[in-house]
Amino acid sequence: MSDLVVGEVDDDVADLARIADRWLRDHSPVGRVRDYLYGPPGVSFDRSLWAEQAGLGWTSLAVPESLGGAGLTSTAAGRLVEVCGRYLTPEPVLSTICLATPVLLAHQSEQEASRVLHGVATGELVVTVAVPRAGALVSGELEVRAEEYEHGWRLAGRATVLDIPGADLILVPAAVPGGCRWFLVDPDEANGPWRSRTLLDGRRCTPLDFAGAELSADRALGPATEWGSALDPILTTGAALVSAWLLGLAERAFELTVEYLKIRRQFGALIGSYQGLQHRASRMYCDLEVTRSVVESAIEAAAAGLPNAPLEASSAKARAGDLALHVTAEAIQLHGGIGMTEEADVGLYFKAARVADHVAGDHQFHRSRAGLLLGIDTVGDQLTSQEARHD
Repeated sequence: MSDLVVGEVDDDVADLARIADRWLRDHSPVGRVRDYLYGPPGVSFDRSLWAEQAGLGWTSLAVPESLGGAGLTSTAAGRLVEVCGRYLTPEPVLSTICLATPVLLAHQSEQEASRVLHGVATGELVVTVAVPRAGALVSGELEVRAEEYEHGWRLAGRATVLDIPGADLILVPAAVPGGCRWFLVDPDEANGPWRSRTLLDGRRCTPLDFAGAELSADRALGPATEWGSALDPILTTGAALVSAWLLGLAERAFELTVEYLKIRRQFGALIGSYQGLQHRASRMYCDLEVTRSVVESAIEAAAAGLPNAPLEASSAKARAGDLALHVTAEAIQLHGGIGMTEEADVGLYFKAARVADHVAGDHQFHRSRAGLLLGIDTVGDQLTSQEARHD
């Protein structure tokens, strides 16, 4: 397993990544995804395994020591997330570690946020995020609104949320006078009945209606800010971490493909001996190495809070998302007919890439965002228009 951090690697983080790899190999092989993909509706992860993962320190990596965490940075979380991507871990790594934790860290000085962070660190709480749809990310028009009244806040609007049912809390960005604020919402406060959907990778995704939900004043996190600033933890740190997940799954799909090319015989020869297939594999290898450098840089920039972190994150998410879609599609083709069967693990990576690409903004959105951050207005306008049509 390759390192995600450039330069000297902290021994504790490297040990944690190795332990995570061994633990996932023994306790959460890739085939677990089928249990949720083809199983009955309901929670799409194992709460007892999530507690074990928390006991191994996974959920507490970036949480301050004062709140029961390890006090490390997102570089450590990136190492872990990449390993989880290789095994397509069903537990809420994407929703809680990649998305919710950065939002909570941005508001950790507030009592309610610090309480929830402590619960995340100990594994007692699973927190998900109502990330706006692609069209809302482009336009800045949030789908959920909040208005203040004498007892607190009242919500209105709808959002589709990952890992519901199963999560204990939802972080919801809502439009308020003066911009945007984050709110902590209990799933039971959304109007029911829910009708969850099973996504391609076996996760559950549920449309929720927040109309009439009433929250106490302490459930609002931070002051009202411009929506881009409010969503920065998702679009920067979150996007960089999800890029690590995409990199991990793409590399594992590539490894499975190379292994297959070395053993599959056709017309009396190993198919890996054909030059055309060797060239395709070589191009994928080169693209993976370049993407690794981009993802490493994005995670380090986010961890250090560098001014160019948003650009680095969008560059990484755009490239990693596009690459994961390409590599997993190539993996299916290079496996031939067997790659289309339900028994072939490579098909699970193909499906997972298409879900993870949409987490924290898909590759098209982030390509547009990177162009806008660079001041390339014509490219940004073109991609924004294209993104709106896809919404």
